Amino acid sequence: MSRLSYTQHIQDLIADTAVGYPIFVSELGKKLAVEYNLDEKKATAAAAVAVKRILDNNLVPALRCFKKGIYYLTKPTIFGETGINKETLIELKYISGDNGYETGPTIMHKLGLTSLMPAERMFVSNKALNRTIRDEALNITVKTPKITVNKDNKLYLQLLDLLNIYDEVPVDSEQPYHIISNLIATSCLDYKILLAIADQYYGNDTVIRLAHVASIGGMKI
Repeated sequence: MSRLSYTQHIQDLIADTAVGYPIFVSELGKKLAVEYNLDEKKATAAAAVAVKRILDNNLVPALRCFKKGIYYLTKPTIFGETGINKETLIELKYISGDNGYETGPTIMHKLGLTSLMPAERMFVSNKALNRTIRDEALNITVKTPKITVNKDNKLYLQLLDLLNIYDEVPVDSEQPYHIISNLIATSCLDYKILLAIADQYYGNDTVIRLAHVASIGGMKI
């Protein structure tokens, strides 16, 4: 039995994707490389050509382009066509694999530290590559981390980021340090590790705020 052409194989992969789920040409290239034993760079180029051919010839009528290299399947509704799942796209593009986390006023609002509803969301990601990225398509800002994010330090950095921007956001909770203390407890974070990271990568104000939180939590640091 003859093998499917690259385009047919990519077409089948696309057709099997859930509506709204982000389709990355780079990921299609990786799958093509495995299936046809190709160099990954060559496979990604072939995947890009295949996707263009599929679009140009309307081989998958529901396929749409979100931006270069990112596609999705849509479906009609009474309100028009459905779009790409942006939450999933943010996850896959910036924070999956313990590469990052959400930070900023949005997290402070979710925790009840401020009633402010931020106009945009902010993330920290290893994928920012030492520069701040403004992703207009997703209406988010992505900043480079103070240190490389991993599964062991992700929650520590996220917590310290909140203390670091404490004075930049109108905190209007009656007991903000109690909220942060409870977050540390429920997340099973170690104050000694928090202090070590704060002392090395954050300023004195962050260390002092951490001390306030620790005193409320009955801890000594």
